[in-house]
This record gives sequence, C-alpha cells and structure tokens, in this order.
Amino acid sequence: MRQLSSAFVTEKNRAEGGRAWAHLVELSLNANTTAYMTTHPETLTWNGNTYIVVPMRISAEEQNADGSLPRMQIDVANPQGSVFKFARDNNLVLRDVTVRLINTSLTTSGNDTRVKMQILGSAFADESASFTLGFNFNFDAEGPLRIYNRRDHPMIPINFRNYAILS
Repeated sequence: MRQLSSAFVTEKNRAEGGRAWAHLVELSLNANTTAYMTTHPETLTWNGNTYIVVPMRISAEEQNADGSLPRMQIDVANPQGSVFKFARDNNLVLRDVTVRLINTSLTTSGNDTRVKMQILGSAFADESASFTLGFNFNFDAEGPLRIYNRRDHPMIPINFRNYAILS
C-alpha cells in the first residue's frame, strides 16, 4: 500500500485543475466516538460519514533501512492552542488513526488507499501541532542466554568453542 504525501496530492490537484484528491483522517477517540477530518477545502461526505475541514499536512510513510516499522507525520494547524486543548482533554496516546486518500470526483465510497496506525507521540508549538503515527509493538525477541560449560554439560568435547559458533 502506497500512501501519498500532502505535497504530492497538492501538485496532482494543481495539474488536474481542481481539488479532486483529498486525505480523510479518522481518529478513534474511544469505542463509540470517531473524529472525521479532511484536507479538502470544503466539508466532505464520504461513505456515509461527514468530514470536517482541518488544515493539516500529511507526510508519506517513512521507513528506515534498519528494519524498523514505518512511521508517518501529521502536522495540524493549532490556532490559539485549540489542538493542544483537544489532545489534553482526550488523551490521544495510542489512539487508532486511519488515513485515507480518495478521489472525490470519481467515487463516494469504497475505493481508497488507506493506512491504519496509532498516535505514538506529539509536539505542540504556537500555531502548529505535529503527531507521529506508527505501530505500538516491536518484533525483537529476547530470551534467556544459553550457557554451555563442561560442568553442566559433560558431553561437550574439550575446545568445543573452537569448532562451533555460540551466541
């Protein structure tokens, strides 16, 4: 799945002569409440949900060569600290976020590119807020170290470490 950045979507819309593409962001606040936001310049209804306009910039998924899981940044306008107040009142840590990319002129439901991540962290400035999205798990496994010695394992030949790789 390929997530396109807001800058790419803006250039694509400019080339097409209109705002045909938009990001839709669905933020799960709790089991019963979801906030629906869009980068489209007007309020948008898609798939039976109404998305309100929130000025934001969404990055593409970023993944390092070290095998870490992908991450994404969302920068949101924070006029008069309104996003900070919302985040403080609702505790957004590890909340699910679905980011969709849709073509508003071709479809009203169904066809979209989406990615679902969780809010891992946030930073707030005077007029902007930045949220880091990612996955809340790692796949590194650690276990007990195996120690082989002749006292506990008398069947091990002398100088065995010269012929085997032990970690």
